[in-house]
Amino acid sequence: MKKQGALIFGLALLAVLSAYAFTFTVKYHEVAVRSRFGETNADSIVREPGLNFRLPVFVDRVVTLDTRLQAVETPLEEITTADGLQIVVQAWLLWKVDAEAEAPLEFLRNYGELDGAAEPVETAFRTATTGAISAFPLEELLSNGTALADAESGMLTNVRSALDGRGVECVAVGIKRLMLPPRTSRSVLERMKATRDVLARSEEAKGKAEASRIRAEASTKADRIRAYAGRRAEEIRAEGEARAAKYLEQMQEEPELATFLVWLDALQRSLSKNTTLILPWNAAPWHLMQPGTAAQTAAGDIPQPAAVGP
Repeated sequence: MKKQGALIFGLALLAVLSAYAFTFTVKYHEVAVRSRFGETNADSIVREPGLNFRLPVFVDRVVTLDTRLQAVETPLEEITTADGLQIVVQAWLLWKVDAEAEAPLEFLRNYGELDGAAEPVETAFRTATTGAISAFPLEELLSNGTALADAESGMLTNVRSALDGRGVECVAVGIKRLMLPPRTSRSVLERMKATRDVLARSEEAKGKAEASRIRAEASTKADRIRAYAGRRAEEIRAEGEARAAKYLEQMQEEPELATFLVWLDALQRSLSKNTTLILPWNAAPWHLMQPGTAAQTAAGDIPQPAAVGP
């Protein structure tokens, strides 16, 4: 019985060792590369999850690669921007083993295994980040424009180019932190002050130019108004002189009638208001108020004032 038990145990152990030696398992998130005598080809890639067979270890060697996302985060490091200022940047990268076509073979040739790719991928990403950030001025990176998004797009393009053909798929990148070192902060404040001064001088110059334009426009309009008023005054004066000449001509034809009309007008103006005057009764035009004047006027005669001695 002891011999039989030992035999069963030996057979079971042999079965286990044989299973280990002649099979391997691929999980759903893995891709395997099976090399035979150190040689690989497209048929060496196993993507389907499950149990697979192989020859013993000295014939077939199997390496499984995890295809899940891997994260890389760079340390804080200073980068010189396009305008010569320093900025502190920390960035992140999501990458994975490319399971398409012969990419797993390329990954295996370049890095051997997943852990072997961590440092080279980080180095390539840091270089890509420096190249992308340094292409932009500091002011654009700190503004609300598209420079930061463009920089991240440049980072992804750069790192993909650096790792092209190495079996690495770069999925996404981003900037985690963006800081200004003290010396850059001083430079930024000085530059902002200089910019404000330039803008202030520019606005002041615009204001002076606008004021000069308004004054010139007002002066031009005033000159036109004065010229028009002068012309209009001359026209009115000429018209008045023409009318006056015509009136004088008529007065010269009937001087006594003209004098009489002047007396009437003066009398009407004097009596239109509450006015108190002490004048001789027989002085013009008050002599028209004497009794009998109306009858004399109706008879066609013009009443004359009495002669006043010296």
